[in-house]
Amino acid sequence: MLADKWKYLSDEDEKRIRECVSSVVEADGDELVELRFSEEHHSAVLTAFIWREEGVSLDDCERVHNALSDALDAIEKLFPDEYILNVSSMGLDRPVVTDDDFRRSLGVELEVTDGKKKTHGVLARYDADTFTLVTEGKKPAEITISRNNKATVQPYIRF
Repeated sequence: MLADKWKYLSDEDEKRIRECVSSVVEADGDELVELRFSEEHHSAVLTAFIWREEGVSLDDCERVHNALSDALDAIEKLFPDEYILNVSSMGLDRPVVTDDDFRRSLGVELEVTDGKKKTHGVLARYDADTFTLVTEGKKPAEITISRNNKATVQPYIRF
């Protein structure tokens, strides 16, 4: 569902914007994780969340922002009079939900919270129904978890 400032967009116009953003982001080896149409402080905001295997730096965000700004100028008639363009990394605590999220998280330590129980381990593999974590400790183990349970899965952040 689009925020109020974006509600005038037709499905076709939204699709054109998504295709434009995706092609620009992917042209230089980045991956578009999410494109969010939102509203902040009464302004239309378009935010592109990007990922690259070696990590996303501030310079990467600036590079993609500049390329996107130029490309979106070519289709500016689709946008509100004014909008804010943001480019960001996915964020450390972004939930792992989709197949693409699991693919990007292979080899990454994840935390699974199911009610009050928390488990963490390195994502070893996944399929449409389950994912497997390898836990650390005196007795490393593989734990297979159903993807259709109500658990929250996100990267495990060590301090």
